Amino acid sequence: MIRKRSLGSKLAEIFLVVLTFFTHWLIFYFVIVTACKDTADAAKLTLSLPENFRLMENLQFIFQYQHGALLKAFKNSLVITLVSVFFLVAAASATAVIMQRREGLLSRISNKLIVAGLIVPASVIPTYWMLNTLHVANTLAGLCLVEVATMFPFAVMLYKGYISSLPTEIDEAAVIDGCGSLTLYTRILFPLSKPITATVIILRSVLIYNDFENPQYYMSGSSTQTVQLFVYSLKSAWTTDYGHLFAAAIVVSLPLILLYIFLNRRILEGMTAGSVKG
Repeated sequence: MIRKRSLGSKLAEIFLVVLTFFTHWLIFYFVIVTACKDTADAAKLTLSLPENFRLMENLQFIFQYQHGALLKAFKNSLVITLVSVFFLVAAASATAVIMQRREGLLSRISNKLIVAGLIVPASVIPTYWMLNTLHVANTLAGLCLVEVATMFPFAVMLYKGYISSLPTEIDEAAVIDGCGSLTLYTRILFPLSKPITATVIILRSVLIYNDFENPQYYMSGSSTQTVQLFVYSLKSAWTTDYGHLFAAAIVVSLPLILLYIFLNRRILEGMTAGSVKG
């Protein structure tokens, strides 16, 4: 029997479509149209179509700006994202396994500290002092440490929730077969956590790649500039060429758009997948 949708559900769908249009598609249209305009036309910041199509000229400008600073920024952002996500996955998954599988006072204290890390924001001055003490201030390595520390609590909670669904009989069978703690983690528990690992990689990669505050606080100089700082450098206090600015925003957003198109299903799978079936 096919049930007809109620008037309320139809109105809710219409509302969501209209809301999505104004919060997403209209913004995309505005960015793309402005990126195609010349300086005078883009300064009007209207939704009208460009009088002179200048997208290729704007793209050529941003790639040549500051002697190819955009490509250097892409390289820096890619290095920061890959290195940070690698160490984040390794540290968070191992920590979650220990906290979930080993009960005791230390695990309970660690759990409270992890929850506190989700609530309490990082302080800039003590963090910079620590980086300076470690001689990694204003470097890509230092920013990677900051990104890992910032993303660590959320990643641990995701892994911890997923590993709690893995039956302890798996651990017992592995120990009987002669597996040690390290082998149990690397060859059994971590491979079984692939869905949540994919989720952590995707979600945290987007945040690290898009991060503006941490590079602004903890790095300086054009040699360590990220893509977000590059886009910000196109904005002047006196005048801004919005055609160039939005063209740069489109180029910078392309990797994330492609990542979402090809891997968006992995996010839902990681959040909902069970560990053992049948």
